[in-house]
Amino acid sequence: MKPLAMGLAIACSVWSAAATAQPLEWVDTHFHWTMDDVGSTEEMAQKSLAIMQAENIRTLILSSQPRPGQAGANFVELQKLLAAHGKRFAVLGGGNSLNPLMHQIYEGKVPPETVERFQALAERTAASGVRGFGEIALHHISLNDQHAYEVIPADDTLVKILLDTVARHDAVIDIHFDAVLAKMARPERLNSPNNPAEFEPNFEAFERMLAYNRNAKVVWAHAGGVDMLGNFTPQLASRMLEKHPNLYMSLRPFGRGPGVMLQVRPKGPKQLNPEWVAVVEKYADRFVMGSDSFLVADNAQRAGAAKIFSENSFNLRQAIRDVLAALKPDVARKVAYENAERLYKLQ
Repeated sequence: MKPLAMGLAIACSVWSAAATAQPLEWVDTHFHWTMDDVGSTEEMAQKSLAIMQAENIRTLILSSQPRPGQAGANFVELQKLLAAHGKRFAVLGGGNSLNPLMHQIYEGKVPPETVERFQALAERTAASGVRGFGEIALHHISLNDQHAYEVIPADDTLVKILLDTVARHDAVIDIHFDAVLAKMARPERLNSPNNPAEFEPNFEAFERMLAYNRNAKVVWAHAGGVDMLGNFTPQLASRMLEKHPNLYMSLRPFGRGPGVMLQVRPKGPKQLNPEWVAVVEKYADRFVMGSDSFLVADNAQRAGAAKIFSENSFNLRQAIRDVLAALKPDVARKVAYENAERLYKLQ
């Protein structure tokens, strides 16, 4: 039997054996609330608590999507309103405040002196009690015409300000980074008009960013999921985790394609990718779960692509539960909640 086929057979047998185990509680470190203002907080909390009860989620770490413009609820204020729910919710700040301002400065849309305002906003946000910054987009491809394309060099001065800030506060920065290893034409299936015709290499700058401040804990989001550019492979993940001790990854293990951790096909059983399983087992202390779920408030006027993405959120979370059921018990516990509780200081 060929090694890959053997690995798949082993993965499937582990899956069968684990299927009857008691479902693990888990922490979802990447859950988006889309709301116009904090007036929808309790509505969103109750909807989320119902999901958490049904799906064994002990804590949600909430963030806004990395918006191109400053809009939506103030997540610093949001965390104050959620205090009544104890440890069920934690918050990342900056997705709809720091992230758009960073891109506006980089693109020259605001005066240069705005950098001081950006730095002050980063400091206030980190000092407010949020668990870190997120979602921050360094390279974010567009998936539909309502979905922004965002790009900034990973080693830009503005990114370094964020890294230095989270390092000072012993917090976390949750990053969306679509890796480009060499200049490449836009894949045909990536047909949003917001994307460029060609993508420039960005990976060396990403490695320089990680080396810049080793005290800055960086979570690279969406490992093991659909990667439209085809570069975020288990082999790349392994190499990066070996080289960069301050790098962590959140798993979104769902989709179709050769690089996905959990293959979901129209017909036939779900299938684990043994190469991703091997990386997670080797670096079991460096992975957390992040479904990339979207929940939209009933009265949200600026939901945009979030409403489209919300339709697939249950499947994303189900894939996480499937993977946890198939991993070795000690690895599953670490990835499900132990790492997240340590990294995001949830205890």
